Amino acid sequence: MNNIKIVYDTMNDLPENMKDKYDIDMLPTTIIFQSEEYKAGVDIDNDEFYKLLRENKEVPTTSQVTYMTFKETFEKYLNEGKKVLYMAGSSAGSGTYQSAMLAKNDIESDDIYIVDTYSFSIGGGLLVLEAAKMVEEGLDIDTIIKKLEEYKDKVQVYFSVDSLDYLYKGGRISGAKAVVGTLLNIKPILKIEDGLVKQKTQVRGSKKIIPTLIEKLKEEVGNDFSDKDVYVGYGDDLENHEKFVEKVKEELSPKNVYTFRIGSCVACHSGPTVIGIACLNK
Repeated sequence: MNNIKIVYDTMNDLPENMKDKYDIDMLPTTIIFQSEEYKAGVDIDNDEFYKLLRENKEVPTTSQVTYMTFKETFEKYLNEGKKVLYMAGSSAGSGTYQSAMLAKNDIESDDIYIVDTYSFSIGGGLLVLEAAKMVEEGLDIDTIIKKLEEYKDKVQVYFSVDSLDYLYKGGRISGAKAVVGTLLNIKPILKIEDGLVKQKTQVRGSKKIIPTLIEKLKEEVGNDFSDKDVYVGYGDDLENHEKFVEKVKEELSPKNVYTFRIGSCVACHSGPTVIGIACLNK
């Protein structure tokens, strides 16, 4: 039996039930709505989070996993005789990775391994899943980490939003750009790239979002998805999400289509109408 314990934080998202299927430990970031604090996935689930997101005029903020949480978690699994593999959300967008490194260095154990996914949401989640599959297969820790490093540049994630309000409120775009974009019905097409979220293009009108996201993924991966899994994410717009899934099946004919909820790390800035698509092009 493999003695590797995988740990990740909620800057990354997993499809439903995958955490339990592979016995992965989740460390929650903190969501702050006005003066109230919630541990993501612990004190508040996705449905409750999106309800609060719609009800509050102010954009919530997030706080990273603490040094003490990492230290206690690492020591817990070390004391159980396990090697710890922590998969961090992008170090380019948060100090969580650095907190984990501080805890590792203070513990001074060679059995703590930290991988910077250099991604967010399902981008990092795909790497967590690959690690879990390799642990299940019985691969050793050095081989797992080597393969994860190879996969980082092969994760493709695109997403978009129907409203520019949250990008403006969160300081991601200027007020002028938000006003003009809203008047012209412009929707940004965003990509997780180099550990950050970057705008790659834009479209006019909501109806063009899904076809463009699919086309962008095809540009990165190619036209043959018969041996590939595609992941389709959403905020709280289930009806549009179901249309997206059907379009992915129709246009790409992938091996499998998995769905996931886009968590607070992205949704705090994008709002509840966010949708996304991802694929690991191994």
